[in-house]
Amino acid sequence: MDESDAPVKTPSEILAEKVVGVLAERELVLADDIQQMSLDLAIGKLRAEDWRVAIEKAIDKGASGE
Repeated sequence: MDESDAPVKTPSEILAEKVVGVLAERELVLADDIQQMSLDLAIGKLRAEDWRVAIEKAIDKGASGE
């Protein structure tokens, strides 16, 4: 599959990938959560509670030294 066959990303998908990417770089979301969080953000499915839980999980994991 070359680039011309790849599905075109929407502006929302591109923005969601960038936002979640920055959060991941700063270790505010877990690697396991990145893909689903990016998809949910792009379609407007994330709620305030989802953000809080994802960030708390990352902080807890960092605090426990895992």
